[in-house]
Amino acid sequence: MNRFGKVQFKLAAGILGLALILAATVTLQAQQPDPNVRAARLSYVEGDVQLSQGNQILANAALVNTPLFEGTEITAKEDGKAEIQFDDGSVARISPNSSLKIAVLRQDAGATRAELVLTSGLAYFELQGDSSANHTLARFGDSAVTASGFTVLRVSLDNLPGEVSVFAGNAHIERGNTLSVDLHGGESVALNASDPNLYNLAETIEPDSWDAWNADRDQDLNSQEAAKTAASGSEPNSNNPAWGDLDANGNWYNVPGQGYVWSPNEAASGSWDPYGCGNWVSTPQFGYIWVSCEQWGYLPYTSGNWNYYDDFGWGWAPGYGYPWWTTGGWIVNVHNRPPRYQPPHRPHGGPVHPPNQPIRHGGFYQPNPVIAVNRIPSSPAANPVHVVGRPITIGGTTVQPLRPLSPRPVYSPSVASGFNRSNPGNGPGNGGPGYSVHGYSYSGSAYRGSAYAPSTNSPSSNGRPGGWTAPVAPGGGYRAPIPNRGYSGASAPSHAPSGGGGARPSGGGGGGGAPHVSSGGGGGGGGHVSSSSGGGGPHH
Repeated sequence: MNRFGKVQFKLAAGILGLALILAATVTLQAQQPDPNVRAARLSYVEGDVQLSQGNQILANAALVNTPLFEGTEITAKEDGKAEIQFDDGSVARISPNSSLKIAVLRQDAGATRAELVLTSGLAYFELQGDSSANHTLARFGDSAVTASGFTVLRVSLDNLPGEVSVFAGNAHIERGNTLSVDLHGGESVALNASDPNLYNLAETIEPDSWDAWNADRDQDLNSQEAAKTAASGSEPNSNNPAWGDLDANGNWYNVPGQGYVWSPNEAASGSWDPYGCGNWVSTPQFGYIWVSCEQWGYLPYTSGNWNYYDDFGWGWAPGYGYPWWTTGGWIVNVHNRPPRYQPPHRPHGGPVHPPNQPIRHGGFYQPNPVIAVNRIPSSPAANPVHVVGRPITIGGTTVQPLRPLSPRPVYSPSVASGFNRSNPGNGPGNGGPGYSVHGYSYSGSAYRGSAYAPSTNSPSSNGRPGGWTAPVAPGGGYRAPIPNRGYSGASAPSHAPSGGGGARPSGGGGGGGAPHVSSGGGGGGGGHVSSSSGGGGPHH
């Protein structure tokens, strides 16, 4: 080797060594514990959804159960939809061609803080309410929305600078230092593009083509809430909707001397492995973390321990420890293992890429940001370890599975005038107390999905023109719209999806058409407040 070749070799070796040192430094920094870190759960994905953080693409195809940290951006493409669940019980959903950034997600001085920024499209928010212990707000453009108590609202950026509709509860909107507006259930406001002091307030809500999808997701969560047992209800963060996934997809057992143990239905097979199916996803803070492929696979991989019981099989004990992201980084939470069990092999390091450039898939210095794992045998064991829903034996003690605290609801799509979770026929239109959203009951007029067929000839029940009604009094009830994507005939609204079908999103059918395009109210407003969805009129 000549002198020039030796210089090149030394230079290449030096670059490689520097790269390895930088990678090690990043890994060490990522493992430093931060007790103030919080995480949200990507709880639902359909279609093309991407996760990114800063200049790093976490996943071109987002994965359900991925923990989302401060700085993560969720982008739904043309056919994408996503839902994010927060540990305080709040929920955010984005429709196609929308993007939401988790700008702040922390715990400071005992109080939790979350700031969600809608950068494009349309989003739904179910906020638990701003308090001294929990500060949550949603931003869009130069405006911010906070809630007083449990509040369900929709934010749209289709018509800039934005529109807000409150289905239930009470919301407060601020736009810079010039505008402050309070909204109640059944009211909506459209901000003015030319003058930040002007806005158009309506005592109605224009239906949007994605309201039915949002209602579908609420129905799913309500069903899971109805299956809640004393085990998940006793946890310190029991408001987290992720607990409902456990109640609905497995059994809890109160084991003497050990406390509550949960076992998924899949664990009835002797060949099931809690780390048998999933993906390793690289994150800037923690390197590779585990994302389970199971529908319920979020909470059992954040804290607590998986244990294998000889007379029973796999079970998860939640314990009361902190999530792994507050204790220095991701860990394998398998405690007692069966004979010859091979724990999961976590990839080392993380993606290394030049500053201000997105990560590339594959490559020597650019490991895959997502690595799939499937080590569950294609054919299950011949004999199940235990029978789902039956008594089990742990440590020589026979334990009965816990039963739900309340029976599951029976949802009747024919009830168009209102729906109560415990009594579908006792909605507000029938003199009943109203509709429950995740355990919160609302009374009064209901937001009715049956009114997706506006009529210009018949007056509404509240005296305003048109057949679509919404609550007008503060505190009006939120009625999750009855799923109806099969619009047809003259009654079909102009914003209805063009692709018919009434199938639920999770079933892969339904939907279609242009995303989140509201029919709007027509006309522009010259005054501050207008009492109708149409435009015009002086200040009221």
